[in-house]
Amino acid sequence: MGSGSFGARLAAFVAVAVFIAGLSAVVLWTREEARRLDEAVASQVNFVLSEAKESLETQLNLGLALGDLPQVETLLARARAALPGIQSVAVLDEGGTILFSTNAVEVGEALSFRPAVNSGGPDGDVSGFWSEERGAERAYGVGLATSFDTVAGSVLVRMPAGAMAEPLRHYALTLSIGALLIAVPLALLGWLAGLRLAAGPRRSLTDIAAVLEGLGEGRAGAAPLSPAQSPAQSPAQALGLPVPAFTDAVRRRLTILDEAEREVARLDELA
Repeated sequence: MGSGSFGARLAAFVAVAVFIAGLSAVVLWTREEARRLDEAVASQVNFVLSEAKESLETQLNLGLALGDLPQVETLLARARAALPGIQSVAVLDEGGTILFSTNAVEVGEALSFRPAVNSGGPDGDVSGFWSEERGAERAYGVGLATSFDTVAGSVLVRMPAGAMAEPLRHYALTLSIGALLIAVPLALLGWLAGLRLAAGPRRSLTDIAAVLEGLGEGRAGAAPLSPAQSPAQSPAQALGLPVPAFTDAVRRRLTILDEAEREVARLDELA
């Protein structure tokens, strides 16, 4: 294998290794960022819903029916303004029918979010915060309870399931560009370092190959060389290979063959 072929193979190996490392880092950090974004959105929604819940339950405890509460639209509009990128904020009765919503088209719509219409939460807490994703929609809700701890309804936030997709794509793109800017010089340095580290062993292998190829040249009368005289000693020691002993053994056998050939030739002449 020529030096050009070795350099090309080393460059390909370094490029693939750096690419896989960079891709793995981008994927892991993007997943971590997605988790953090999801937690941040859930925390913000929980805060807004908790404020709406407190205001609505205060009025419910005065003995008013959920459908008769005043200024609910103003309350929902304020919650809607605090949560950009959502579809609507709505108040549902205990049967899951929307009584108030920031999107007037939704009023009267019956929803099937079971935590909202039944128990207020997956664990049976009538006032617990919950979230659920269905198809292209994600819903966050909190149950409304009366002073007797009975379910009065719920407050619901609806948003697209991919609302955080665009920030994540932008984050992944920025991260990929940064990884590329780091990976290119890193791969170049790795390639140059690999060539430098491999230069010594490659020279040693070339010297050993030359010695082995020349074992049969001028074998007549060639005397076995001692390890100190062997030209392969230095590269062999560099690689930790028993080449001197091997070459001496081959030379001894070549000497025996030369002597045998001379003896056969002598016998032919006598015959």
